[in-house]
Amino acid sequence: MLWVKRIACGLVALLIMGLGIYLINTDIQAIQALGFCLDIVGIALGYIAIMQRIPNYSFWITLVAIGLAFALLMPKEDLMDNEAKIEEIVVEKKAVEKEEKVEQIEKKKKSSSRLAQYPKITGSAEVLHANVFYIGGRYVRLFGVDAPDNDQICSDAKGKSYNCGQEAMSWLISWIDNNYIDCYLLQVNPNGVDVATCVWGEYDIGAGLVSAGWAIANTNETDIYAPYEAKAQANASGLWSGSFYSPQDWREIKKEQNNFVIKKSSNVGKWFNFKSLF
Repeated sequence: MLWVKRIACGLVALLIMGLGIYLINTDIQAIQALGFCLDIVGIALGYIAIMQRIPNYSFWITLVAIGLAFALLMPKEDLMDNEAKIEEIVVEKKAVEKEEKVEQIEKKKKSSSRLAQYPKITGSAEVLHANVFYIGGRYVRLFGVDAPDNDQICSDAKGKSYNCGQEAMSWLISWIDNNYIDCYLLQVNPNGVDVATCVWGEYDIGAGLVSAGWAIANTNETDIYAPYEAKAQANASGLWSGSFYSPQDWREIKKEQNNFVIKKSSNVGKWFNFKSLF
């Protein structure tokens, strides 16, 4: 019977130690500590099974010291690794942000230097349409941008019609809010509307309009605003929240309606003689 008890105690010790080793291999510190404690208990049971006596205090002190040292050192190493990884990610993110900032600054410098060669008008603009201003005694249209005219009708997300031209103009007026803007005249038409790129501080007004979804990119002039249009369309912003004709198509539709003429039929006199009735 003594050997049976030893074998049973040994098997229990092995099971407890196996469970402890399994818990040690997890990533949670509390579970790892529990695993170390189970290993200590398993080793103690194995000692009792073999030696048939309770270990002395030096045995327990040694096991507890080893267990605590292992429990404290392993999570610390993992924590240091995690901190190193986090620090590495933060450094990489800062580097990327710095590169993006430098790139944006360079783009602004190039844009500013490019626009600086054109005549500039500065002042408070009167918004006539979402992409047409009256500023400094001149009429200007935004380059590369087409916006709905003030009478254009669109449909919202629920299919309800609304005056999208007025909405676009109202959005722009509220955004600029009577602040002074700079318009760089890219094309001067003495007897018509000038073509310009207008900025408010560091903001390109054309980019702001297209990005908000209240104008579309005029790719016949430039593709620079196409990414802003794609973003607005993806976000269902402004015009893209419902359905609408492109501003140019709307103007063509209005032109066709204005050219529509009702003609009198020439067959009336052939079949009826109204004079014979009197």
